[in-house]
Amino acid sequence: MSNKIFSLTDKIWNVQSEIVARDVESALEILVANRNIEDFESFINTSTENTVPDPFVFVDMEKAANRIVTAIKNKQKIAILGDYDVDGATSVSIFMKFFKHIGAEYTYYIPDRMSEGYGLSTSSIEKHKDYLIIAVDCGSASLAELKYAADNNIDVIVIDHHRMSVIPENAVVVNPHRPDEDGRYKYLCAAGLVFLCVTGIHRLLKNANFYDGCREPDLGDYLDLVALATVCDVVELKALNRAFVSAGIKIIRQRKNFGISALLSLLKSSEINAETIAFFLGPKLNAAGRMASADLSVDLLTTEDPARAKKIAMRLDLLNKDRQILEREMMEKADSFVDEDLNFICVFDPEWHVGVTGIIAGRLREKYNRPSMVITVDSKGIGKGSCRSTENVNISDVIRRGIERGVILSGGGHAAAAGFSTDPSKINDLIEFLKSDITHKPGFPELYADCVVSIECLSPNFIKRISVLEPFGMGNRYPKFIISNVKIVGAGIVGENHLKFSLLDEKGNSVRGISFRSLDTPLGDILLNKKEAVDVLGTATISSWNGLVNFQLDDIRLHGKGFTLGV
Repeated sequence: MSNKIFSLTDKIWNVQSEIVARDVESALEILVANRNIEDFESFINTSTENTVPDPFVFVDMEKAANRIVTAIKNKQKIAILGDYDVDGATSVSIFMKFFKHIGAEYTYYIPDRMSEGYGLSTSSIEKHKDYLIIAVDCGSASLAELKYAADNNIDVIVIDHHRMSVIPENAVVVNPHRPDEDGRYKYLCAAGLVFLCVTGIHRLLKNANFYDGCREPDLGDYLDLVALATVCDVVELKALNRAFVSAGIKIIRQRKNFGISALLSLLKSSEINAETIAFFLGPKLNAAGRMASADLSVDLLTTEDPARAKKIAMRLDLLNKDRQILEREMMEKADSFVDEDLNFICVFDPEWHVGVTGIIAGRLREKYNRPSMVITVDSKGIGKGSCRSTENVNISDVIRRGIERGVILSGGGHAAAAGFSTDPSKINDLIEFLKSDITHKPGFPELYADCVVSIECLSPNFIKRISVLEPFGMGNRYPKFIISNVKIVGAGIVGENHLKFSLLDEKGNSVRGISFRSLDTPLGDILLNKKEAVDVLGTATISSWNGLVNFQLDDIRLHGKGFTLGV
């Protein structure tokens, strides 16, 4: 049973447990209960050995594996066509590493985000007409392109995880969202499916004595790439995904992949977990497709030259810094375009960088708690939109209805994130459509908290003990705690727009705190000026440079004066 409380920044605190955690074991019990974990031992001991299914439980997976094996045996060239995000780059890289190991002839192609956009195209199919084409992390909705391939006797295999309602004819399509799938594995990302496909191919080759006299590939070494994709694509960390990420992080820590190791050398902390992937590795890998070419990420993840890996890693780091500067500029302008009278956000500027619109949409959704669309114009004069949505609006369905109404040319994705193309001259028509289609009224942003803890609880041992529930992410929330009745002391600016401070309780116990990107925000103003006793909500972490506990603050309320919505 949870309490819902208003904060000083007009957010609702959804406190899952009224029990105050007095020590680490009571806190762990609360976390387990909040996550509805019925078998604690099985949960913390999840492994690929006991969760990876037979690959051929997926519709068309056996067809896909057999067709690829036929190409390998007949020495037919294979073309891997992918997407430009982390899931796409890692999916391409898994196939590349496997094909290289077994001596298959292959190439790969990822479209340019700025000039070509997402997904399969007739031009990319025609360019590889003499190959067996494998489309990864795209292709499910490319009905016209797949028909073109079939009409021209070009075999295409699709391995994808985006939503689909129509099964393409004359194409082999592996997708857990197929209408004829049972939905058990719809939480997988493309790289997870590619790993399973490679597992199936490996089995068929082994049964055919393909490896006689040569070393078999160790498929487990590819799990670092699966972990990267699973975390960065923000898919649900449950069951098989949890096993993939746990096993993949172990591989990452072994520094087997020269590219990942080169990126990690830029990290000041030695801690490697799902958070490292989400907030350090992911942005740098994504910067390639956003600011330059996704080929950089693929090259980094597949190179066997440490010196080359170091050079590419430094380039990605610089591209990511450029992206951050551009993001700040675009966000400031997008924010000035927001019509707060609407229950959605749709902003447009033909000069915006198409590679950063998705990030801006996410920032707007986070700030205003309403579905957000950010639109620019690509090099061909086509409007390109990125969407991020709230829990109560399935943006993929909105795009589908927009296509039916003629205000959107094409698009798709997931319930919470999607992309589309439109005619720039129809932006006003699109906004009018959204006014009638998105009827859900925005509520107050809601923040989740597990329970209340004392500063005395927050020791390094506390953090290490609750880390048994890792990996944290989508479907297994990062633990969030409330510290009650404390004062903010020593608040000051650190970096460009972060605030550091200490929290002091009535007994004189203190813990260091930080609030990211909060300068010149309502939360930042409160932290710099509030002298009264407060309650704070956030995450407890261990500092990488001194080993002490830091409290990463998300929000604040006056102690004892928050308005309770109900129990």
